[in-house]
Amino acid sequence: MGITKHPRANRGRSWVGALLVAGLGHALVTHAAANDSDRIAVLEQKLDQSLQLIRQLSARVQDLEADKRSGAVAAAPPAAAPQPPAAAAQPGAAAATPPDTAQRLAKVEQTVNQMAASAGQHAEEGLATHGFADVGIGNHNAEFSKYQGADVGELDFFLTPRLGSRTRALFELNFEVGSDGTVGVDLERAQLGYQFADSATVWLGRFHTPYGYYNTAFHHGQQIATSLRRPRFIDFEDHGGIMPAHTVGAWLTGSERVGDQRLTYDVYIGNSQRITQGALDMNNAGNTHGSTIVGGNLGLLLSGTLDGLKVGVDAFQTRIEDEDQSPSYVTQVRSFGTYAAYDTDNWEDIAEFHVFSNQDLTGHTGTHHSDAGFVQIGYRAGRYTPYARYERGAFQQSDHFFAAQTNGSSYYREALGLRFDVDLVSALKLELAETRLTDRVIGSYDEALLQYAIRF
Repeated sequence: MGITKHPRANRGRSWVGALLVAGLGHALVTHAAANDSDRIAVLEQKLDQSLQLIRQLSARVQDLEADKRSGAVAAAPPAAAPQPPAAAAQPGAAAATPPDTAQRLAKVEQTVNQMAASAGQHAEEGLATHGFADVGIGNHNAEFSKYQGADVGELDFFLTPRLGSRTRALFELNFEVGSDGTVGVDLERAQLGYQFADSATVWLGRFHTPYGYYNTAFHHGQQIATSLRRPRFIDFEDHGGIMPAHTVGAWLTGSERVGDQRLTYDVYIGNSQRITQGALDMNNAGNTHGSTIVGGNLGLLLSGTLDGLKVGVDAFQTRIEDEDQSPSYVTQVRSFGTYAAYDTDNWEDIAEFHVFSNQDLTGHTGTHHSDAGFVQIGYRAGRYTPYARYERGAFQQSDHFFAAQTNGSSYYREALGLRFDVDLVSALKLELAETRLTDRVIGSYDEALLQYAIRF
């Protein structure tokens, strides 16, 4: 899914102003027959309350906008801004008061309007900073190399500078602990964009490759995801994922209303990835061989009895060079996918399936076919969300693209988990999983994992 500026922020600011003006208009009519000084005292008291309300709503608007950009808040239909019910009666009420009193009343109302405008300006300017972090405990099994005990996951800073009405920016700086215990720093996303309209935003920089549903719906902060971790084959590159989770290039994204439904689209082009040290790398500095990745994603958000359901298809093509070989080994990678996600107040169900048709351009061994997919079902029961996931990857080891990657072996994984929302910004997750490796290495391992994830 693309990252666009959610109209909820602008609606929130206009709603604040409308609410305050409506409240003042109602106060003018209600107290028209009362003593002028009493009426002014009531309005000034409402002014003090409005100050607190504006601060709270402004902060909430920023949180909602940041969460939407990080994928944490589901899109909602526009809410109509409340209209001042007594706006037409205000002139009459003011005329019934002495000139000095009317001036004082007008000054109070002007102050409220200025505060509302200031709150909106504050939400548009400056640097909005949010973050995520997680820690855990359990027995991690990575290809039978067991890690047991407590572990530090990630500390992720999510920055969305507000540069103007159309210019967009998004930066994500992530501190994470590797399998060897060292702390690494990654600029996970660095995007500069321009929003032409609600239906079209173009981004330049490093972004999450928009294939399937999961890769753009859930980002590096684990607090926003129901599950404790991502499916293995679409994990991030430095965590062993075998699909290009990041792309450096250009990305056009948006949505259009089609009847009662909404059509979403993504089109992108960027540097082709490479394999180095057994893992994918997205060539942040540029591609020395001039190869590109080109792809797209088309989704449909349904309404009516199917409200909450999104279905879609995606595809990409790229040339991947294995630079661990000398000379480098080149594979033409083609991926085709389909997905469905059902997200309501009670259910979060996700399914993805990807097929690969990879051509060996160096060894000339022909075209190799592989596939991978997962199904995850979650049920929200208040603060508890139990979930189950089944995932499978069937990767031909005659395909050099998979054989060259450390985690490119075929596997099955079943997982049962439980998420408990401690509060609005933190969650405790438990997951029990069994993973079976079926070709390069034959064997299985069990995991019991506990994670505490927050956002701030």
